[in-house]
Amino acid sequence: MSAEDDKLANAITDVTPKLLMAMESLEIAQKSLNPNNIGQLNGLVQEYVSALKTANDVLAPLEFPEAISAFGDYLKQACVYCLRAGEGFAKGQEDMMQALRANRAMCRAQEQLYPLAPLFTPVNEYFLEPAFRKKNILETFIDPPDSDAGIRHINNARNERGGLSLYIPENLDKLQPAALVMALHGGTGHGSDMLWSWLREARSRGFVVIAPTSQGDTWSIMGDDIDKPYLLNYLEFASEYFTIDPDRILLAGMSDGATYALQVGLRSQSPFTHIAAFSGVLDPLLSIDGQFELARNRKIYMVHGTLDWMFPIDMAQVANAQLSAAGADITYREITDLSHNFARAELPSLLNWLSPPGETL
Repeated sequence: MSAEDDKLANAITDVTPKLLMAMESLEIAQKSLNPNNIGQLNGLVQEYVSALKTANDVLAPLEFPEAISAFGDYLKQACVYCLRAGEGFAKGQEDMMQALRANRAMCRAQEQLYPLAPLFTPVNEYFLEPAFRKKNILETFIDPPDSDAGIRHINNARNERGGLSLYIPENLDKLQPAALVMALHGGTGHGSDMLWSWLREARSRGFVVIAPTSQGDTWSIMGDDIDKPYLLNYLEFASEYFTIDPDRILLAGMSDGATYALQVGLRSQSPFTHIAAFSGVLDPLLSIDGQFELARNRKIYMVHGTLDWMFPIDMAQVANAQLSAAGADITYREITDLSHNFARAELPSLLNWLSPPGETL
């Protein structure tokens, strides 16, 4: 091995764990973020981001051999986006929205890193839930995947609206019915980003994720509903690639996506068996239009933070009371100190709730 090869190998060995630690620190900070603790969280984040920057300064100018140039591009771009997320989080001390937008750069970092999962055990583990990282499941993602499996984006580039991003676990047994989660982004969001909020859990537990993008900047909460026909078509599209478990079809949403999930889920002949609303509100028109009658026995999981600055917690408490009074089979989770964030830590409990009694995803 030449001196240049040694230098490249050492740079890869140095940057990879620092990249993963920086990404983990940003995830922890995002899920704990509220206006009162951003300074403290930023101190934690910047410690790991600084270490990554030092390692990346060595890696970035190095050239990869042609045979592994794609590998090098993925790794370098993952570092670039992670560092960009760190910069955005730091700016959040002056402008909270900057810290929230940093999550979009994190999604792009994960997107660049994911193709390396079959090559590096630490990367493979990063894309699994912690409880699954030491199980034999790791080995099932090493072999070349089924051509239909993995991540695909259909008319869903980040400059497009109305498409979908789809994840089918690489080790999914397509002969067995699989649970499906349709995950709706928040206002001005995008399905290709929302996908990453569920991929680790889907990969660990073997369910499929559809992450559509709204036709407009947000979902059809008011006025003509131009989004619902697409959601139904996406279910039909997914059924061409695997067998959907008819008892486990979850419509989940964050913020505006949560509000819209409740609107769509509480309609007659809805194909969705379960509804999950994260940091959303209940449209008062549901009561006026008589749709509350359709809430009876519907399985609904609501999650809201006590420090939500966009939709205050009392709005969620009222929604819980109204849905309970309407006879919904509702699970309500109020998270202390959570702001207007996606409560990913709730997903294990939610996914257990999605499964039949005595079973877990």
